Amino acid sequence: MKLKALFSTLTLSIFLISCGSDDDSNDPFAGVPSSDIVEVELRDATLSGSGSSSGRGAAVGQKWWKQKISKIEGSGVCEDLTEDVTQGYYYGFYPSGEYYAKASKESTPVRAGSWQWEDNDTKEAILISSVAFTLRGLNSDELIIASDQSQGDCGAITWEQFNNPYEE
Repeated sequence: MKLKALFSTLTLSIFLISCGSDDDSNDPFAGVPSSDIVEVELRDATLSGSGSSSGRGAAVGQKWWKQKISKIEGSGVCEDLTEDVTQGYYYGFYPSGEYYAKASKESTPVRAGSWQWEDNDTKEAILISSVAFTLRGLNSDELIIASDQSQGDCGAITWEQFNNPYEE
């Protein structure tokens, strides 16, 4: 299976950086689902898992999130970009700052890129390949992240909803 087949909107969003809109809306994520977000001091463990990093490999207690839906909502001249992706891949945000994808619980993880908190004090957004994804939900059962990307007459709201996490 080609590596590109493993990537959902998280990876596709890199290509959308050159696309955007001049949307004046106060809440660009009005159509994006939201849920509870844990306290700041719990966000690392809730996102990645409870364990510590073991070098370049997975952490002990690494958390894997099952993709429920990835959505691109294009606007302006990029309206044709609107797409729903529901492959159901699993994503793991390693404490080392890398994230991995795999097609099933039993499959081998493939490095998908890097991540970090946009601001380590507030932990309100995750930078994935230099794109900021705002937390819309982060708790023991669900992760929802969204990004508003715009440039010129092209815009895109990209969002991901994950659920059914498990730890290895």
